[in-house]
Amino acid sequence: MESSPGTGREAVPARDCGAIALATQPPDLAALERMLIAWAVHPHGAKFARASLYAWSPVRHTLVVRFGAADEGGGADLDAALTRAAHAAGDAADPDRARRTGPAEWMPERLEGASARAWADGVAIDAHASPGAEEPASGETIDRACGAVRLTHDGAPCLLIVGGWRDAGNGEDRHAALATLRRIGEAALAAERGRSDAARHARAVASLAEFAAAAVSPLNLAEVLDLAGRLATGTCEARGGAVWLGDTAPDLELESTQGPPGTRERLARALMPLAMEVVEEGRPRVIPDDGPGGLRGDGSPVDSALIVPVTAYGAVRGVLAVYDRLASHPSRPPGFDPADAAFVTALAHQLALAVDQARRIEAVRQAEQRCDDLRRELARRERLAALGEMAARVAHEVRNPLASIGAFARRAYRQLAAEDPGREYLEIVIREAERLEGMVGEQLQYATLERPRLKLESVNNVVQEALQAAGERLVRRRVRLLKRLSPDLPPLLLDTERIGRVVGNILEHALDAVAPGGRLRVESRRAGAFAVVEIAHDGQRHPGELLDQLFVPFAISRQGGSGVGLAVAQQVLKQHGGEIRVRGEGEWSSVFSFTLPIPENDDRRRPGRERRASRADRRARAGG
Repeated sequence: MESSPGTGREAVPARDCGAIALATQPPDLAALERMLIAWAVHPHGAKFARASLYAWSPVRHTLVVRFGAADEGGGADLDAALTRAAHAAGDAADPDRARRTGPAEWMPERLEGASARAWADGVAIDAHASPGAEEPASGETIDRACGAVRLTHDGAPCLLIVGGWRDAGNGEDRHAALATLRRIGEAALAAERGRSDAARHARAVASLAEFAAAAVSPLNLAEVLDLAGRLATGTCEARGGAVWLGDTAPDLELESTQGPPGTRERLARALMPLAMEVVEEGRPRVIPDDGPGGLRGDGSPVDSALIVPVTAYGAVRGVLAVYDRLASHPSRPPGFDPADAAFVTALAHQLALAVDQARRIEAVRQAEQRCDDLRRELARRERLAALGEMAARVAHEVRNPLASIGAFARRAYRQLAAEDPGREYLEIVIREAERLEGMVGEQLQYATLERPRLKLESVNNVVQEALQAAGERLVRRRVRLLKRLSPDLPPLLLDTERIGRVVGNILEHALDAVAPGGRLRVESRRAGAFAVVEIAHDGQRHPGELLDQLFVPFAISRQGGSGVGLAVAQQVLKQHGGEIRVRGEGEWSSVFSFTLPIPENDDRRRPGRERRASRADRRARAGG
């Protein structure tokens, strides 16, 4: 308890239960300030004729005016006056009225008189102010006396109330009233701060519970990320926030932003370098408004930030950040405190589990999709295998009857006279029999591919022989042949009959597509460790979705064939360690390109004794 100067008596308690209510039932801080200034000018309070309330700003290091009031007389008791002040419209300060009762801002070192002593000691009265003197803190013309009281919280100055009386009055009573105001005000500030901290804690718990419920709901990952950013921003009372995902700094991708529309993406990008540092360091960073590590000195649009890694099972999954926490009162510094860091870290841990769960679910979904694709592919291959077996059996069964039909038809055709009308019908029979024999032969080729019989041969010779076999058709259709065979291709280990069949099937397909008078390009060259043969034509184009179907047996049929020629070519080339592809290229409708590996044949091109020694060396190395 404080004592009055010179008497040793305790300060008298408040005369009205409203003063006790101010301490025990604190409203929000702005309403509390209005109640304090109302108590200061009330006849049953400090009895100031006029008073001003200043708040200490730790950022600006000045006393900032908040409210001003004057004794308006009337018979209202203190309780009613405090209630009216607490429920005044709006929570904002009243700087205009405050300026009428005192300056808008003061630096502590410029305080004088009672204001300076109160700022240092807590309570002060100047009972000998000369008439017309102006108290520096309040700016009021004082007739007889002035007083001031400083309110603290946790040992730090918070508020300063300065007022003046029109008469000298009883100094002891006034000192006791100001001491009572100080005790009640500081108790009210402590209670309000406790209530504010409890409300912050309750908001944090509610936000974590809301996110935990959302993490196990049907929400998709994008909605969960947006919710995390929204809860972090709202609970911390920040201007905005952002969420990035990525396991390493270069992989970070901005997934969600919160804040002012039109600027939040730009503000999030300004935090990107800090987010990358947090990913690399693996620990949170709190950037204050000023001081080392601050952002203002770098010209950043963001003043303060709290950046936390999103970590699950020791691995970083991303970053959660909030920026620019606004101060709810001038006496409370802006920026993020340990309570904010604890909440955002807890939220980041929950977010990490949600991200990890989403990745696992996506991996399971992709695995299930892959399994479905494999099952469909297996079923397709089984159907194709069954179809191939059936086609092979049918082809084998009908080949001999077809050969007999064709042979007897040709024999009968030769025996008929030239003018016999039956020759025309026999020509139809012979032509259709030959067509069917060709289709059966293609099917047997695809169904009865055996291991190739390899020997050293020039692939250019194989291509040349295939062109000669197709020469009559090239001439008949007036197709212009552009041939360029590279002379530097080494001999390759080939099954010449089957590679010749590959070239023949591709040529046959190209000649079916090219129009009379069209062009056909045939080239061979060496490309690194491969020999490449290209056959291109400028005939009918295949739609893009059909290009991949050209090598599927029976998928695309052509006139006079079963559609397995290119499938046979693909199988033969696979047996040789090569591959075949088709593409469109400029003026050429289709370009068929197949490769044969050259290194597979290097050993066989050496002399026999050297080759055998090399094989022995390889066996020795394998055994070792």
